[in-house]
Amino acid sequence: MSRTFNQNLRIAFLGSPPFATASWNAVLGAGLSVVGLVTSPQRKAGRGRKLAPNPMAESAAAAGIPLLRPSSAAAPNFLQDFSAWQADLGVVVSYGQLLSQELLDLPRLGCVNLHASLLPRWRGASPIQAAILAGDQQTGVSLQKMVLALDAGNVLASTSLPLQGSETAPELTATLARVGAEFLVEQLQSFERTKSLPVGTPQEESQVTVCRRIRKEDGVVDWRKSALVVERQVRAMAGWPCAQTTLPTGERLRIHRGHVREFAVPAEPGMVVSLEEGIVVACGEGFYCIEEVQRAGKAKISAAEFLRGKALRCGQQFGGAGS
Repeated sequence: MSRTFNQNLRIAFLGSPPFATASWNAVLGAGLSVVGLVTSPQRKAGRGRKLAPNPMAESAAAAGIPLLRPSSAAAPNFLQDFSAWQADLGVVVSYGQLLSQELLDLPRLGCVNLHASLLPRWRGASPIQAAILAGDQQTGVSLQKMVLALDAGNVLASTSLPLQGSETAPELTATLARVGAEFLVEQLQSFERTKSLPVGTPQEESQVTVCRRIRKEDGVVDWRKSALVVERQVRAMAGWPCAQTTLPTGERLRIHRGHVREFAVPAEPGMVVSLEEGIVVACGEGFYCIEEVQRAGKAKISAAEFLRGKALRCGQQFGGAGS
């Protein structure tokens, strides 16, 4: 059974940069009826502690679209202001706050969420990193009808994307943001053509996987793990918090790029076994060749550049296993 409406779909958009920016621009560019934007509150960032720009808020202001930036999406005054928009549908894309049942019920047709995975796989806050870490062969975006449980609503539609096994998290984020934006507009336009919102397909609970928010310590490399796991970790943690290890001197070193390397030499996990064509480190299984690194406060450089200015020898140990 579908839920119908008679006029143009009145959309309240809830989202925050960077992932939601492409969807926001696409919805505006398609000429859909946006009655308001809810985005993250102003925050200071950087060494100068200046207010971080929000291109979504800026374009809403320029277009004369009502804008709300609540510190809490549960605040009574925010809910009152949101209700005044009389939206038919709430469209949520990477908003960043948990939404109450009261808010989900305010739009006449409820709220839908564009999620960066093929639900029910990877419900939660870091589906892009989770897909890379798990070595998934495909990912995609899903449009789900929101319920109070995390990412558990009926899937209205989804579109898949094959993974090559070389994507970094920032690269995959940019790709899914673009794909998701086009997909979202197609679905919203379909709702307008049919004058209805489909019921969707319930998620198969036996197929559910969940991912938590990425933490800084998730970037620390444990050389006891296999070289394949380390390679995926470097790609998944790219951007933030970045994969990192400890040099024999105790200095922290970020690892930005590398690859699994075949090598035949007995070595303990974390031991440097070769300095030719990169820094080859023994893992619990296999070897990982570091190609690009970054010292604290410095720019990214190739492993070859790093070795020219740093005394590093085969047999030395990188970051204690699990440290």
